[in-house]
Amino acid sequence: MTIRHEHEDPSVHSFILAGKDTVFGHHLAMFGMAEHRYQVLVEYDLPTDIVDIYLKDRADRPGSWHAVRNTENMVLPPIGDGSVTEYPARLDRVTQTGNGEDRIWEPISGGFTARIRQVLNFRRFSDEPFPAHLTYLLFGKGEEAHLTHRLVQRPHFEQIITLQQVPDGVTQADLASAPELTVPAVPDDGHGGLPWTTRPLPARRYDALLHRTTGAPAPVTLDLGDERWWNITTLNA
Repeated sequence: MTIRHEHEDPSVHSFILAGKDTVFGHHLAMFGMAEHRYQVLVEYDLPTDIVDIYLKDRADRPGSWHAVRNTENMVLPPIGDGSVTEYPARLDRVTQTGNGEDRIWEPISGGFTARIRQVLNFRRFSDEPFPAHLTYLLFGKGEEAHLTHRLVQRPHFEQIITLQQVPDGVTQADLASAPELTVPAVPDDGHGGLPWTTRPLPARRYDALLHRTTGAPAPVTLDLGDERWWNITTLNA
């Protein structure tokens, strides 16, 4: 059976960055545009000078985020199937207010080649129902671990959080495979059909369940650190 997808025009795709020792990028999705209706998580291999600019600007401007943005229009599926592993890009500083109502993109580098070391998650949105509980993807490397909200459909939210440390019991193989992680204490079942307007994890510590591909869910404790991104506006447009 042939699966037919909507036409997708080549476009600009921004990947919000997380990590210091290892830099990861999370695609900014949009439910309302076919070419952006993807959740994508990659590990980058960026030029040393670009990483230096990113880390210095991140330290100087802790209230802003950073993104790798392609400088030649492209579509995402070739990244997902591994046929595209690099593309021309620039580094942006992203400053926003509130829930993303006002957002400023400022180029802070010249052009460079963004190389993808590995794709941790690539998923085109479907008619999947909302999960019962708050669900994230857990990823990272070495002593760094991050969460990104697993996207399903409107109304949802984009959020990237860096943890204070890798949770006990989480292995490097876990971090490299970006498994799902649920927070049983917080529902994520549609939010009454209204967009989230406040962050759903106001405390600093939560009990969670790590869902590996085999075996029972493993209990882990999350110690939340810095938020690296939050958005409910363009995602739900």
